[in-house]
Amino acid sequence: MSALEDMFLIQNHLAAYCHAVDRGTLDEVAELFHENAVMTPAYEGGAPLHGRDAIRGWYANYNTYFRSDQVTHLRHQITTPVIQVNGNEATSTCYFDADVLDADKKESLRFYGRYDDKLVKEDGRWVFMDRVINGYYALPTTDYRMLGG
Repeated sequence: MSALEDMFLIQNHLAAYCHAVDRGTLDEVAELFHENAVMTPAYEGGAPLHGRDAIRGWYANYNTYFRSDQVTHLRHQITTPVIQVNGNEATSTCYFDADVLDADKKESLRFYGRYDDKLVKEDGRWVFMDRVINGYYALPTTDYRMLGG
């Protein structure tokens, strides 16, 4: 497989992560990580999580708010990925933004940051080996209008 094909597969992997997190499907999110992966939510004090099960547990806790009845329209995306492939290992850096409506607070929240990733190819598919979530800032706003979707 060429490096260009691997770059495409990695970009698809990054997008699949966004969709799985937004749907709240814990098993799908967990399967995107290597069994021995490390994930560091740096915006929460930087404590690394070791292993797929610990990462799944973090997302289960994340879902207590982001998949609750209080929250609607969770959506996040990545932009400007820079991907470097070296055989069965790769690195990726990309920006993210996410938004959600908090029905109780009657506000829209936007989050901005960057993902720094190390990936490995395992059994022909790319998985996260190390992911650092660098949160930059959150921007609440009450000035929004629902469009019906």
